[in-house]
Amino acid sequence: MRWASLIIALGACGALSCSSGLQPSISGGPAIPPSADMGVPSTDTGPAGDATAEADMGPAGPDLARGQLLYGAYCGFCHGDMGQGYVSDNANALANPNFLASADDDFLRSSIVNGRPGTPMSAWGKEQGGPLDEEDAENVIAYIRGWESDLTVELGDDSEGSAERGAAVYAAACGVCHGDLGEGRQGEGGALSLNNPWFLDAASDGFIRYAIEDGRPGTSMGAYGERLMTQEVEDLVALIRSWQRPTDSAPPGEYIPDLQDIVINSGGAEPDFTLREGKYVPVDDVNAAMEAGQAVIMLDARAHGDFLDGHILGAVSMPFYLLEDYIDQFPRDIWIIAYCGCPHAISGQAWEAFAAAGFTKIAVLDEGYYEWTNRGYPVTGTR
Repeated sequence: MRWASLIIALGACGALSCSSGLQPSISGGPAIPPSADMGVPSTDTGPAGDATAEADMGPAGPDLARGQLLYGAYCGFCHGDMGQGYVSDNANALANPNFLASADDDFLRSSIVNGRPGTPMSAWGKEQGGPLDEEDAENVIAYIRGWESDLTVELGDDSEGSAERGAAVYAAACGVCHGDLGEGRQGEGGALSLNNPWFLDAASDGFIRYAIEDGRPGTSMGAYGERLMTQEVEDLVALIRSWQRPTDSAPPGEYIPDLQDIVINSGGAEPDFTLREGKYVPVDDVNAAMEAGQAVIMLDARAHGDFLDGHILGAVSMPFYLLEDYIDQFPRDIWIIAYCGCPHAISGQAWEAFAAAGFTKIAVLDEGYYEWTNRGYPVTGTR
């Protein structure tokens, strides 16, 4: 099986909740033939109708059935199986009409392929070490477009505001949710990172302006055009744009796992973990076990690009969508702690795969990778 996330910023992040129950195969193709009742979004009206017409034309058009399959495997566990959002990680509502009206296909494509490094939104493109090729990304985009309404917007030109003036407006209106410097905040009341270089590379000033002015109805992102003067909005856009910096220019390419020497403290004593709900182990307990010289395997279940950006010291990169191919190579007498940033959506799928294969010394890092880093426990990265 393959399982996995899609997170799209200013309203985007990344456990399998595909309502169709379909799973991708190891090769990435549909595990079962698509049927007429798969639940592909209705396309009777609006732009999605055009997508369906194109899909019916044959190989040149997107495959909506495959798009649904891939969405269920890589997106639904954070964004919701119908794009409703906020299932995990503050992942935005992809079906939100304001979001879809302002996000063009280039924005969606970049978000799928490159993700949001440093956040729970993984890079799913093969060039970034993920599982999806170009055609896969186009099929996911077409499926998401099936939720589009007939709302159209004019996004306008680049901002001519002042970043210096915008800092005061941001501190008063935005920082409590998005972080003091746009870094984002996890947990209840948190919001997405606005200073992520891949987000800023994909988002136009008009996209940012529209999100500020009209918000995301039905979510905690209000319409600030009703509260701020036009110049204050322009200054906010200028401030957010000032955070832009170059994106990584050396994608890692396809990843092949290496399972040599994966045990931390090999030969050490066995930890005596107390698991919550028989599955979850606190970050404090795991760090204490590692510091005490006890033997564990830390399994980073995220896409490989996330691992390169930063991972727990000594961890092995084993993306959950590759695990079935390698699961028999793992020892059964060493504790395996799976982790992700969600904090459970992806690592929980890895745990279920191990449990189904008969492993018993398995756990999920309860609070996830980002809490590990927040507590100052050892991490490293290679890019």
